[in-house]
Amino acid sequence: MDDLEFRRRVMSEPKQKNSEYAGALSKEANQKFLDDVLKLDAQIADAMKVDVPEGLADRILFNQSSHADDNVTTVNFARRAMAMAASIAFVFGLIVGQVNWGKLIVPPAQASLVDIAIKHVVDEEGFVSNIDEQVSSRQINAKLQPFAYKFTENFPYHVYYLNHCGFGKSNALHMVFQGDSGKVTLFLAGVQSDINGHFDKDGMSGMVESVGDKSLIIVGNSGENIRKIADNLLPLLSPQK
Repeated sequence: MDDLEFRRRVMSEPKQKNSEYAGALSKEANQKFLDDVLKLDAQIADAMKVDVPEGLADRILFNQSSHADDNVTTVNFARRAMAMAASIAFVFGLIVGQVNWGKLIVPPAQASLVDIAIKHVVDEEGFVSNIDEQVSSRQINAKLQPFAYKFTENFPYHVYYLNHCGFGKSNALHMVFQGDSGKVTLFLAGVQSDINGHFDKDGMSGMVESVGDKSLIIVGNSGENIRKIADNLLPLLSPQK
């Protein structure tokens, strides 16, 4: 036990007993520190031993009685103030209940989709970085069947990885393919986003696009032209008939 740890233990529980603690007391400086702390504790205990003067309780009660009228005024004012605050809170509660806050607050759908997508990309980077399944367009459309969509033409990029994944409260198609400046991740999630558009976050660029009642999320590095990729893919993505 070093000196700092010994002093910490002395300050928290000076009268503790264990072999490690006792061994530290072999040092003269540690023993002196303990003695000083115990002496200080004893002085504090003595200082707290103050005899209560006779009749103190009667004098306190008398003093309270002499100020009874002032206390009534103070209590009545406090009660009125509390009643007013309660009334304001009640009215505010009625207002909150009547207002349709859903139309005043921007829904977090897009932010949630973006956060989930980026977390997938970051968490699975080490797993998919060395995989090349050489996925075919036929395999892609087979994975798209649960989402009732398909690519009407061959997928225009080399696909390294393809699977389904959990995506928040929904499921998604998860694909990693080669972009112009690096690997790009695509998700087709079974949830619709109310807001579409481009995003830049955590050193990544991407976009969210509604596809019927689904959402297409594309994520790449900051130098990737995500808009160009989306323009190439969206015309090829069609509902299954």
